[in-house]
Amino acid sequence: MLRELLDALTRFVAWTRRHQQVVPAAGVVKVNLGSGLTVADGWINFDSSLNAIFASWPRPLLRVVYRLARQSRWHSSDEYVSILKRHRFVNHNLAYGIPLPSESADYVYTSHFLEHLPKEVGEGLIREAHRILKPGGTLRVCVPDLELAISEYVHGNKERALDFFYEWSLPGYFSKHQYMYDFDLLKSLFSSVGFCSVERCAYRQGRTPDLIVLDNRAGETLFVEARR
Repeated sequence: MLRELLDALTRFVAWTRRHQQVVPAAGVVKVNLGSGLTVADGWINFDSSLNAIFASWPRPLLRVVYRLARQSRWHSSDEYVSILKRHRFVNHNLAYGIPLPSESADYVYTSHFLEHLPKEVGEGLIREAHRILKPGGTLRVCVPDLELAISEYVHGNKERALDFFYEWSLPGYFSKHQYMYDFDLLKSLFSSVGFCSVERCAYRQGRTPDLIVLDNRAGETLFVEARR
């Protein structure tokens, strides 16, 4: 019941902020969509979780949020508070778009988030990424690799294959996979909204900065970059 109430709270708060606009700082603008707590210095991190809602709260209250958000599996209380205080988080439901001006970002990164959106919402997010990127800017998308999932199933690794489609223990709307992609599907989507130079990339390799921090789940992930 508590998890359901917290999930409803996060969606309500994001709804109240659906028309917000964010002004990026001067210099190179780097945007992390659906960031969770996998963040790097100098990025604007958009997320609709409890973490982003309360990131600006005092440290003692963040330790309470830490328990409610059930982060002990990944971070200690001190690590959790440090991440929220050292980085810029914006609470926003990206189904409402990206609240940045057109042609304002140099890099857009998203990892293991696009597959949590219904197909048409995901298409809208990629269209929004194209809108906010400067000409020549880079989009990097990391998703579970559908081709690899099917290969695992064909070779008899059925439980492993199902892990690509379902997250078994995480509650909440955005913990559920809504769609899946292989390289051809992503390339077609990127091209349809105007991206060029669509390339499959290796783990922690590409034009996007800070990949040593941001990229994860090497064994199951498709990494793709495209240029505006």
